[in-house]
Amino acid sequence: MTARRIAKRRIRRPAQPLDGRAKRPDLVAESIAERARRNLKVFAKAERRVAHALLEDYPVAGLETVARFAERAGTSGPTILRFIARLGFENYNEFQRALRSELQQRLQGPLARYGSRLRSDEDGDLFKRLGSTICRNIQRAVGGVPRREYAALSKLISDRRRAVFCLGGRFSQLIAAYFHYYLRELRPGARLIREGGATWADYLLDVRDGDVLVLFDFRRYQRDVLQFAGSAAAQGAVIVLFTDVWSSPIAKYAAHVIRCPVEVPTAFDSGVAGLAMVEVIIASVVEELGHKSKTRMERLERLRAPFRLHDPLVGGPQGSEPDREARGEGDEA
Repeated sequence: MTARRIAKRRIRRPAQPLDGRAKRPDLVAESIAERARRNLKVFAKAERRVAHALLEDYPVAGLETVARFAERAGTSGPTILRFIARLGFENYNEFQRALRSELQQRLQGPLARYGSRLRSDEDGDLFKRLGSTICRNIQRAVGGVPRREYAALSKLISDRRRAVFCLGGRFSQLIAAYFHYYLRELRPGARLIREGGATWADYLLDVRDGDVLVLFDFRRYQRDVLQFAGSAAAQGAVIVLFTDVWSSPIAKYAAHVIRCPVEVPTAFDSGVAGLAMVEVIIASVVEELGHKSKTRMERLERLRAPFRLHDPLVGGPQGSEPDREARGEGDEA
């Protein structure tokens, strides 16, 4: 039977879809990679090999022919078809269409979404819908990380024997900086890799085996951030990746991946779920470090005292904006 006929053939005795869901994956707010990864322990041994092969080179592996995919996974064509049936697809062509749709979404920029998103608000209040979507994104991001993963992340980031480097892309650098500003108050060895790839090799000089690299990379993923991640991984860094539901290519290097929904009913993606996950992880680090972080923060407050950062402002308890600027005061961390 030719590969094309295999791809179109429906599975006569479809395997029970994961979680017993009858709903098709392309109608569920979850990527194929997310679902495969979340259910690795549920798959049979041969199906698990297929899942690993797909995740190691996602989505490219799934866009190959059945025969090539089976060769990559070290299994057979029928096993590939059983695997995609477990994901809820009727045949291989449907599975590949869903992958291509995901790939198109991964590569979308604001201009591609502009026409479809910025149209008249026929269904009601845009701001209410936007707020509701952001809240759902946060809930989904927080709920998508298993408890054991939170525990592993907090132990890793709290390990003061390891330096922690933070880096983001053109927009997500703001979230990387937010993470870094909190972390440096809790433990030593936290470093923010500044924007501008020309100096990034200088930071690689200091990356040691076992150090942690916390990366923020959302669609449209940056080649220079991917290059830095690969170089750091080659030097033994443990990669923690914050990304979207479609997953940055950096995921292939990452020991831990936190996926944050970014889609909202407007042209630009939302970074709010990423910010929320930063605060959740920081909260877990505070608990993990306990009195050690408290002692460090007390010392920091004593060091801040000569700078009079918290003196009453000129012009009253709150002061005016010019007073604040004149005294060089800004946000408190």
